[in-house]
Amino acid sequence: MRVFQGLLGYNRDMDGVDRLPGEIAQALERGATVVTGNQRATRTLQHAFNQQSRARGLASWRLPSIMAWETWASGLWHEWMLEGRATAMLLNGTQEHAIWRSLLSADVELSSLREVDSLATLAADAWRLLCRHNGQRRLRNFSGNTDTRAFERWAQEFERRCRAEDLLPSAQMEDAIRAALQGGAVDALPPEIALVGFDGMTPAQEAVVEAVRAAGIVIGSIELTAPAQQRVLARATDEIGELYAAARWIRRYLEDHPAARIAVIVPDLEARRARIDRAFREVLAPELENIAANDDAAPYEFSLGVPLARTPMIEVALDLLRWSIGALPLTQVSALLLSPYFAPAEGERGGRAEFDAFAMRQEDLLRPEVTIGWLLECIEGWKRNGKISRLLKAVRKMERVAEERLASRERRSFAAWTEVIGEFLDAAAWGAGRDTARGESSLEFQARRKWERVLDELARLDFNAGRVEFRQALGRLEWIARETMFAAESREAPVQVMGPLEAAGSRFDAAWFLGAGELSWPRGTGSNPLLPWHLQRELGMPGVDPERDDAQARLVTRRIAESAETVVFSYAVEAAEGHQRASAALKDIEMEEVVAEEFAPVSAERQIVELETVEDSDSLPLRRDEVMRGGADILKLQAACGFRAFAEKRLWSTELEHAELGLDAAGRGNIVHRALELFWKQVESQVALKKMTASEFDGVLDQSISEALRKAAELSKTAWDAAYVEVQRARLRSLMEQWLELERGRAPFTVKLSEREFKDVRIGPLRLDVRVDRVDEGEQGEILIDYKTGVAKPADWLGERPEAPQLPLYAMLTNAERLEAVAFAQVRTGKEMTLTGYATSADALTKSVKLTEAATLEEQVEQWREVLTKLATDFYNGDARVNPKNYPKTCEHCRQRILCRLDPASVEDDAEENDAAEAEHV
Repeated sequence: MRVFQGLLGYNRDMDGVDRLPGEIAQALERGATVVTGNQRATRTLQHAFNQQSRARGLASWRLPSIMAWETWASGLWHEWMLEGRATAMLLNGTQEHAIWRSLLSADVELSSLREVDSLATLAADAWRLLCRHNGQRRLRNFSGNTDTRAFERWAQEFERRCRAEDLLPSAQMEDAIRAALQGGAVDALPPEIALVGFDGMTPAQEAVVEAVRAAGIVIGSIELTAPAQQRVLARATDEIGELYAAARWIRRYLEDHPAARIAVIVPDLEARRARIDRAFREVLAPELENIAANDDAAPYEFSLGVPLARTPMIEVALDLLRWSIGALPLTQVSALLLSPYFAPAEGERGGRAEFDAFAMRQEDLLRPEVTIGWLLECIEGWKRNGKISRLLKAVRKMERVAEERLASRERRSFAAWTEVIGEFLDAAAWGAGRDTARGESSLEFQARRKWERVLDELARLDFNAGRVEFRQALGRLEWIARETMFAAESREAPVQVMGPLEAAGSRFDAAWFLGAGELSWPRGTGSNPLLPWHLQRELGMPGVDPERDDAQARLVTRRIAESAETVVFSYAVEAAEGHQRASAALKDIEMEEVVAEEFAPVSAERQIVELETVEDSDSLPLRRDEVMRGGADILKLQAACGFRAFAEKRLWSTELEHAELGLDAAGRGNIVHRALELFWKQVESQVALKKMTASEFDGVLDQSISEALRKAAELSKTAWDAAYVEVQRARLRSLMEQWLELERGRAPFTVKLSEREFKDVRIGPLRLDVRVDRVDEGEQGEILIDYKTGVAKPADWLGERPEAPQLPLYAMLTNAERLEAVAFAQVRTGKEMTLTGYATSADALTKSVKLTEAATLEEQVEQWREVLTKLATDFYNGDARVNPKNYPKTCEHCRQRILCRLDPASVEDDAEENDAAEAEHV
């Protein structure tokens, strides 16, 4: 059997040496500034220069003058400001968005719009398109619809405000630089500028280039191409086959060329990222299947970033800040408690999980939302809070800071709020590596550094001297974090996964273009709805002229085809969108057509190893005289499956309770139990019930219901809560009136006991605590009653593995000779409301069921004694076999499936045999 080794050990000799293209190296030696079309090309060229300098034995060197267009242009403007040649303050994207947001918020026609962030972003994009295509002055010459006329009005106000406050939007930076260059501001320019990685320039950029050239500066483009050796068009059956074929080919190529650099280019990278990661992990680095493996060692990396707000550490910071001014959903608080970024303490993980599952989630809540103050009370009231002392300390500090610094409606500057944000997060001990041995990873360090820049950007919103409440400042912070992209610093892995535009300005040894089908490439580009369509078409904006867009796609495709010696374009015949052919953008490129699965075949099939079956029959008995908590539920679980009973009652394995608005089914059922208990404690017998006047009945009933709902009413904090409790009160009254009317029609009885708990009851070798719902004293003996607000039937008491052993257990504890009936009290509205079960007299119940497994009720009790004693003995002896009573029904709602080692085939075969036997018997 061939063992699949990963590529984690690849260490390319002299990484980066001679990777700097000769044209670029020569331009830098001449003193030129290299300006790239994207940040990725800048990082790649800078890394190559540094590696090449190190390989030459240099101890130090001047950083190369390589930068992206936006960096070069903004740096030029800032230099002019320092020299006094320019006065306008260059706005960043956040500041520009803030101006658009403020003027849109002031527009009376948008008063019904609650949130203007998305519209402000759309308006800023429209303005940026106009400026890039030199169309600002032409906007008012085109009539349009209501939206375009509204944008024209906003644009005029935006320009007026920027001129009045001497502000320069980043969208108009090229126009301002062109004007400054034409005015003679050329001292800051280098003698030569080399443009690299531009698939095309906007009219505004072209105007800057012409102004630079007119100033006597040498400026030109460097095209990075590779000599063509192999061009392949691979056709795959489906997208999964295409992806795995690419992974296999890349693996083989790296094995043959260990120092190679391979580009994987994906048009819809964001949508396909997870699938690519899964396939590459499996094929290129199976070692990473180990959950403890370090992903930083992967032989591939993605150049596409993710919003900073979605990174784990920053997500926790934002949740904590939201928590400071309001409640968070219970599930979100659970995630915070277990997060390594909230008051981390390695020794508290188990204690926090225990507190979450058995304390916080056991508290009654009308709405599943938790405030900091409520959590603090819950922790302080937990008897085992010494296990989470660091969390307790942090929550106390958070509450103090929130009350002292954030509770009021005070208005402050954004810079002032950034200080308060830092203070609150310090109180929460937010971050990685605090009081832990592991410290802060490189990725966490980079995320925190990016977060600090986001806070700086928030503080810069003070450029218009506005003061806001904390809630507004937090909203701006969240928006900035969502708009800020976070990508970890490149590890220069041999395989780089990127989008088509990011590949501009780079040269590779090999490239594989995934998704080169007609349905996925080129990607559709939409027009901006705030700009008149005819204006967009005249200015040549993307998304309005299919022929121009297709020509641009062919240009990009040609550039990718010339970026490496070996280039593979692949597509899936059957894509998610439907059946497809190769993209029309490939028609001008001469390529060899192959079948992807044959071009990159599976080199060795993984052999299926037959599993070894081990019969785990060892048992783990209880300690002698150990009293178990759980009562009849233990026997119910043991009857369903021994493993489930062992896991839940011996190992205390449990899933977190699902939180929902209001009372769940169990909570509503408990309130019905409580109300009936309170009612019969006062009334005591049917005779007394019948003698009550209407007013007396109403008084006792209302009092019982109010007491049963008292805890829920105490939890009522809002008008919604109060209304919900009143709805429950009305529902409960209607239900109890119907039920008590049914009780009036029974044979005479007295309620002997209700909701009585019996401690240390012996069932075989087990010692249990048991609670009996109700025992009536009838005319011929005792009547055992089990309240059910759900569906129940006496058949659930029967068999060697009964579904509902509670009443059989209660019957064992009584004197069988005095037992008149055992019954389910189905307290449900409609026809299902009844008192049904086994009885020795005709009128003891409203619906008697005939005994099927015994001649008398006394004999039935003895059978139950045998069945339940056996179940108790099995549990006591530690019989933890995985043996569901009725697969898959028994397993549908089992909480132990993650631990269970069930082989479905084994129980399915047994089920089929049983079904066949039953059919033959019938």
